[in-house]
Amino acid sequence: MEFRRTVRAWKQMPEASRPSLRALACELGTSHQLLSFYLKSLHKWQSKDYWRQAKEIRARANAEGRTLTQQEEQQVCAYNRAAMRVTVEPMLLETIERMKQDSERRPLCRQEIKILKTLARHFPEARDLLLKTPQDGLKKRKPFGELVRETPRQEGETPIAWVRRIWDQCAKYDTKCPKFLTEELLEKYSQDSANTQRNNLPVIPDRAAKSFG
Repeated sequence: MEFRRTVRAWKQMPEASRPSLRALACELGTSHQLLSFYLKSLHKWQSKDYWRQAKEIRARANAEGRTLTQQEEQQVCAYNRAAMRVTVEPMLLETIERMKQDSERRPLCRQEIKILKTLARHFPEARDLLLKTPQDGLKKRKPFGELVRETPRQEGETPIAWVRRIWDQCAKYDTKCPKFLTEELLEKYSQDSANTQRNNLPVIPDRAAKSFG
């Protein structure tokens, strides 16, 4: 418990002014590996601790046969909010990191930028990524069929590579992509494109055709 509380206090310190985790381990007389383990699972422990404190307040009031006071109700609400925050925070940070990696290989779509704007209110990581993301270059949305027709399969390209290029284009143009992409489905869209092109060819009258002969 002492190690967890110390690691929590260490994490809350400004990164520039706090000692290294290895130095903290030496100060506590323990190993760097153990503190790393506590640091990795810190959000789970914090969440359980907040839930426990909220539960204890309610249990104490029940044991005394009374309802919660206004102050106790506020404390319970604060502990519940804190528990939810530390539970959700790692998942949100993971989402930001995933979008950061995606931004290195393609422009972020409208929905991703919208999510970043929401997260930027609470996470500096989202604010930093938002500042680096060009928002004036968002592409106009395209229907899925049109997008596939504009992304034909390249010679010698594997089905997986083709599907990945389709996914990237869907993200680029904010296109809703089917949950299951198969080679047959993409080929169908491509064939529809070829049929459309053939149907749109100009009709040459017989007399004019003979002149081309």
